[in-house]
Amino acid sequence: MAVASRQHGLVTRPQMLRSGLTDDGIWWRLKEGSLQEVLPGIYRVPGARRCWEQDLMAASLWGGPGACASYKSAAALWKFDGFGPGPLEISTPKQNRTQVAFKVHRTLVDPAFTTRKLGIPVTNAFRTVRDVVTVVNEDRANQLVDEALRKGYVSMASLREMVDREAGSGHRGVGVLRRLVNEREPDYQPSASELQAATRRLLVAAGIPFVDEFVVTDDNGNFVARVDFKLVGSPVVVESDGRANHSSKLDWEHDLDRRNLLTALGLGVIHVTWDKVTNRPDEFLAEVRDAQARRT
Repeated sequence: MAVASRQHGLVTRPQMLRSGLTDDGIWWRLKEGSLQEVLPGIYRVPGARRCWEQDLMAASLWGGPGACASYKSAAALWKFDGFGPGPLEISTPKQNRTQVAFKVHRTLVDPAFTTRKLGIPVTNAFRTVRDVVTVVNEDRANQLVDEALRKGYVSMASLREMVDREAGSGHRGVGVLRRLVNEREPDYQPSASELQAATRRLLVAAGIPFVDEFVVTDDNGNFVARVDFKLVGSPVVVESDGRANHSSKLDWEHDLDRRNLLTALGLGVIHVTWDKVTNRPDEFLAEVRDAQARRT
């Protein structure tokens, strides 16, 4: 059936009836094995490859009109970092009376907040972020907001507009998202990497003022380098080093030349790794404060 080709090899009973099949015809196909029931009223056609996307589509079809993938399943469809094929989650007003093997959030999502990914109905990026921030910890929620901003799925203005519009909805995600938005300036731009974002949060929490993505120039105004963070009122810069080792000797030499140029301009350079940010944050902050004290 043509409709099955658009639905990861799946078709519903109402769709088959509309195509001209009768209940007896459906029963016969099930008996002879040319159809396989995967959920009540949802069938897989011959030759359709079983996969996570098909299972998610089946759940959405089971949910009926207005149903869509949501929460962590939606985050996986949007390819947010750290989210992949896993337990299925959908939003639908339909009650799960048959104890189907996926999570049902009993709500009707406004069509304005839905779209399709890989042919599967799914909450849009705004709604996905709003939902997921309620089921992850604060660090992960911050990462999710930054990633959505970095990828251009949302903007600070649109996030603020959304939380203002849904202020009276009663959904916990609106309050969480409002707090995350209020922690950021209106012109906030997320760091280019998760390591930079984590470093930024440490500096903010420690009350150390800085400038993001600072451009260093020489005495003649010529470009020297763009550094991750420049401390305000102190000739100290912080560079987040996400690579365990250099990909080539040329890269290694280039980084040495770059550091030498920064040092020659009188700047103290603090390098920070993912291990230090996540496992030894106090050590990193002590290094920053020590560098500040030595250069005042």
